[in-house]
Parts: sequence; C-alpha cells; structure tokens
Amino acid sequence: MNPTNIMKKQIVLSALLLTGLMPLQSQPAETVNPFTPPNFPTPKFPDQTYNVKDFGATGGGVVNDTPAINQAIEKCHAAGGGTVTFPAGRYAAGSIHLQSNVRLLLDPDAVIFGQAGAFEAAEPNAFSHYQDGGHSHFHDSLMWGENLENVAIIGGKINGGGAIGHGDPKPGNGDKLITVKVGRNLDFENITHEKGGHFCYLLNDCTGVTIAGVVIKESRDAVDLMGCSDVQIHGCNFTGCADDTIGVKSDYALGRRINSANIYVWDSYFESNCNGLQFGSETAGDFHNVNFWNIRIGKALKAGIGITSGDSAIVDDVNYSNIVVKGAACPIYFLVWDRMRTGEPGAKIGTIKNVHLQDVTITDCAPGRVGVQPSVISGWKTSPFENITLENVKIIYTGGETNPLTDLFPPNPRDYSPKSFGPRPASAFYIRNGKGLTFKNVEFGFENADARTPLVVDSVDGLTLDNFKTQKSAGGLAMRLENVKRLSMQNSPGLADRKVEAVTDAAE
Repeated sequence: MNPTNIMKKQIVLSALLLTGLMPLQSQPAETVNPFTPPNFPTPKFPDQTYNVKDFGATGGGVVNDTPAINQAIEKCHAAGGGTVTFPAGRYAAGSIHLQSNVRLLLDPDAVIFGQAGAFEAAEPNAFSHYQDGGHSHFHDSLMWGENLENVAIIGGKINGGGAIGHGDPKPGNGDKLITVKVGRNLDFENITHEKGGHFCYLLNDCTGVTIAGVVIKESRDAVDLMGCSDVQIHGCNFTGCADDTIGVKSDYALGRRINSANIYVWDSYFESNCNGLQFGSETAGDFHNVNFWNIRIGKALKAGIGITSGDSAIVDDVNYSNIVVKGAACPIYFLVWDRMRTGEPGAKIGTIKNVHLQDVTITDCAPGRVGVQPSVISGWKTSPFENITLENVKIIYTGGETNPLTDLFPPNPRDYSPKSFGPRPASAFYIRNGKGLTFKNVEFGFENADARTPLVVDSVDGLTLDNFKTQKSAGGLAMRLENVKRLSMQNSPGLADRKVEAVTDAAE
C-alpha cells in the first residue's frame, strides 16, 4: 500500500476512535516499513514521436543543435505531448528548454554535451543572498524547465564538457546539467554523465521524482533535492563527486520555505570527496520521512552519513539500513547550528529528531582534508536533538592520538563542516545537547591505541546503552558522562548494569 494511503487510513481510524464509532479493540493500525520501495508512478506519454534530426539537428558535435532540439520539444509539447528522439550522434547544445508531457529518448550512442557560448544567461533572483550562486539560477543549465509536469529523460549520455564548470560560469557557459524549478512527475533513467558541473541535477520544489540506473562519473554535486517530495532513487552509481552525492536540502531560492518528505534511496554505490549521504547545508524547510538502505559508500572525505540543520529545519523521521561505508573522514556527523540563512520572519533554530541507523558498518577511515575525525551528534542548547538510535552499528577508527583532549566543551562550529567543529574530547563519538539517545549493539574499534576516551556524552536526557562495546582508551577508559539524566546501561562488557536518574560527572 502506498505510504500516503496508509497515512490517510490511519487518520480515518483515529477519527473513528475519537468519535466513538469504532471500538478500541479493532484491528491494529498498519505499520509501514521505511525500507520498502515506494513504487511512485512514473509519467506516461502519448504515442507520437518527433526526431530531432527532422528539425535540423546535426548530431555532428560542431554545430549548435539547441534551436533544432528546442523546436522539436516545443512541437511535441504543443501537440499534446509524446517522445522526442535523439539518434546516435553528438549533439552540441546549451539551455535546452524542457516542456511538460515530453519525454527525451536518447539512443545508447547519443551524447548531448554543453557547447561554449550556447547557454542563456543566469536569470536574476531577488533571493540569491540566501544561498550560494549555483542554487539561485536555472537558465544557465544544459537543460532547464519551470512549472513542469510529466517529463522524462531516458538513456544515452548527457555531459557538461568544457562549457560547464564547478563555479560561476563565464558568459555564454553554464554550471549545471539538468535543472527543474517547480516540477511534478519527473523521470530520469539509464543516463550516463561522464562529466557534470556544479550540479548534475538541481531539482527545486519537485514532487514525484524518479532517478534510476543513472551513472555519474565526474561532477561537483551529483543530485541536489531542494525541497522535494515523493522521490525514489535506486540502482545508481555516482563517483568522482567533488562535493555531495545525494544532497537532501531546502534553500530559499524561490522566496519561500519548502518542506521535503517521502524520499527513498536504495541499492546504489557512491563516492565523494565530501559527504556520502547528506542533509544540508541548505536547510530552510523541514524534512520528514527520508530513508536510505542497501547503499555502499566507497569514499566520503567529509562525513559518511551527515545531517545538519542550520537554517531552521526540523529534520524528522530519517532511517538508514544496511549501509557500508569505507574511506570516511568523519563516519557520522549530526549538527544543529545557527546560521539561519532563510527569509522567513520569526524563524527559530531547528533540530534533528527520530533518526534510526541500523546495520551500519564503517571501516577504513581516510584522513580527508584534516585527518580522521570522531563522529559527532551535537544539538543546540536551546534546541536539542531528540530520539536518535544506533542499532547494530560498528565503526573502526584509525586511532593513534596521544593527547587525551580532556576539554568537554568545544565551542560551537563556525559552519556546518566536520572540520569546523574542531578537536573533540572523544576518540569515537562526541555527543551533546540531546533528549533520547540509544546505542544498541554498537561497537567501536581502533587500528591504533588512542589516548582519548571513546565515548563522551554531555547534557543528554535519556541515554540507553545496551550491548555497547568499545576498545578502551590508552588510559583504560570506555566513556565519560557529564550532566546525563535517566541513564540505562546493560549487557555492555566492562560496564556495570544500572539505571540511575542523573550522572553529574563520571568516567569509567
């Protein structure tokens, strides 16, 4: 059953119970497995076809084929929709206009690539100061569209080429491959991107998105979901990313707060010089029901699994399962902070809550730009994290630090990146400012002895350790607790079973 239908059913059941029309001992409410593919529908198209070569496209790789491609798309759209085909060839282009009810179908040997001087100028944006320049503009893309419905791009290769860069583009060039500003029912399948740009995909306020079987070999960001809902991403392979692979984000580029919900990512492989699976840094809108499973990450030189809320977002109901990470500089990094880059009046600092990581293995940590760093879960004093659970999680660090770093109170970081957090007093996990934290079947190991205490917890109300295992510090400590309330500990080797209401300062 579709999760939306399940939610509606549960609302109806609750209403019946409240009005007394249904006995309390009725059938239990249906539960939803967050790791079940949602099977969101993909767009369907009329059975009519338009060949871009019939409109003058050469596919020779020299002549600018943009006018012919746009003419074919417009003709298809005006006729009620259908398929625009690209036979084998190399199509030089820039700023192709996507239209509703049109599918682009590329031959396996068809390549669309950016041609210098063929791109439209970036359109003005009155809200550009709320996010980086690349997020604020759409027209300077190889393909772009606004207010779209029922669009697909299937097969072939779509590349940036020298005309698309990672930073602000030169006049006539671009910095993105595919962008959609407000879209519904979008389908991208079996496409190879040998070279991207600042983004391969920038999707802002889009609902009903499928990205399947997509290969990205080089780009800055692979996919940025800006305020998107009902998204399914699977069977993808993203490597050579200088920044995020999957970026779950929400900026203020459209001049309004846009929430994200019902995002599912599974059966994929990612590598990044930055973050593997990442929320933010743009977090102006809230996030709900985001799920990742059966994913391997081969490199993540910032965070392997990262969630940040710095612009007022409430990040709620996030689930990870069967995640294998190698080559992470910081295995897990959850941060609430106070940048507040949003135009919403009265916006307040957000939070991270109801996050469940299960069956996660992180090994072979790599130094990244500032060395291997301990994991962090850091709420804000006035906006603590809530209800985070790690279950069946194993992390192996390189270790080797000889300074015990006993200062329990690192300053708040200057920005969202793990390196800005600075030195942590823990060798494995530093946690502060939260309500509800559970470690169940969690294990920390080290390739080299480390002088720091593995687990340090400061100012957390509700800490449960169940079968928690760790190699101890060089000084023989497993953990240090500061201002912890409602501690429950059991089945943890070397640590006594107990339940206590408060721990002011303890090391063991």
